[in-house]
Amino acid sequence: MIYKNIILISLAFSIRAIYIFFQDIKSLDGLIEDEIMYWVNSLSFIETGKLNENIINERMPGVFYYFKALIILASKNLLFVILIQALIDSLSCLMLYKITELVLPKYKKIVFGFASLSPLMIILSSQILSETIFLFIFIIFIYFLLKVLLTEKNIYINIALAGLFLGLSCNIRSITFPLIFLSIIPLLIVLLNKRVKNFKLFLLSSLFLIFAIMPIYNRLNNNFKNHESFSLTTQTGTHMAYWVTPLILSETKNINRNEALEIVNEYKKKYTFSEDAFQNDLKLRKISFEILSEINKIELIYYWVRGIVLNLTAPSILIDKKLRTLPHPSYYEAGNLMLWLKALVKDSSYYNYLFLILVAAITSIYTLLSLFIGPIIVYQLNRTIFSLTLLYVLYFMFITGPVLSPKYIFPILPCIFFYQGITFYECYKYLRKFIKI
Repeated sequence: MIYKNIILISLAFSIRAIYIFFQDIKSLDGLIEDEIMYWVNSLSFIETGKLNENIINERMPGVFYYFKALIILASKNLLFVILIQALIDSLSCLMLYKITELVLPKYKKIVFGFASLSPLMIILSSQILSETIFLFIFIIFIYFLLKVLLTEKNIYINIALAGLFLGLSCNIRSITFPLIFLSIIPLLIVLLNKRVKNFKLFLLSSLFLIFAIMPIYNRLNNNFKNHESFSLTTQTGTHMAYWVTPLILSETKNINRNEALEIVNEYKKKYTFSEDAFQNDLKLRKISFEILSEINKIELIYYWVRGIVLNLTAPSILIDKKLRTLPHPSYYEAGNLMLWLKALVKDSSYYNYLFLILVAAITSIYTLLSLFIGPIIVYQLNRTIFSLTLLYVLYFMFITGPVLSPKYIFPILPCIFFYQGITFYECYKYLRKFIKI
């Protein structure tokens, strides 16, 4: 068994190492946007032992502990840091193999294959971002939760570990914070169907909640005492006011991003902002909800759903650094999909970029098909797993909303690989029968 695991990890790691080799990573000059923020603040954390207050308010501390450990382990060598991260991503692929082995064993190899070859996982693991470590920890949470739901063995240990890893994932990215409480509902329903007694249900739920809250308890406690807020970070208000709302305004009013931001700033004048970042975050959320409440509900739902579909089908290569260096218009500056597409077609200097994303988009067709076919097959095979995967996808897609980028689908990659693997296997089996007939 251990030799098989080593082989699987080696296969996934080799693919990532080849990609990293062609990226030609030599110096810190190649870092961009959030990568610079994570690297600089992690270095500062090593040298001073603390983090900048603005950064710690905006981001969860777990990711800085992670990069701090990696930078120390790699002696501040960027290439070594990325190679260690590629190894962690390879372990994620192995865990997806183990998860499929638990749920529907005959698909495990093909699901592992899709995970190993995933352009999105490969690209993200080559960048100094929180996605890789988050996904690894979140996949471990899924593994232990499924062990609770599908087996009776070591149920108390497994529920505690499921809660712990969900809490740890939350300490990396706060996106999973609501799941600590929402996960209890399907957990109880499945265990009730298995005729688990009430006292045992209470004990299991309590264990899950205690271990899930442990990694973020200090954060919650400090934020409530110092800011009277149960929010973990100040990111939500900023994300809603400066990304989600301007995008919806741009699409519904056919205006660019700057014009949409002017509308947001006009609404901001109604509020008095203080030095408390968490209270300001709350006000930005109110401003966003106020603006969005004035938009036609059908239009709002349409652009929200369209954003989800585009993120699911967008080529992963869009976040590749070399592709991003090619001349192309900024989608966020345009603020409107049609305006961006017109700009892309109109200027011949953008054609290389256009050609590459069109070629890459062909592979996205299969992903879209698998998201229709996969759930149907899963429903026929196991309705419990069908319900859990559906809830899983809907949760993350609702939170992502209209903000466009392939990286926003990373939390649901395990489910996408699951659907892709099942679709491929069943279609291949059907074609073989058809050819014989």
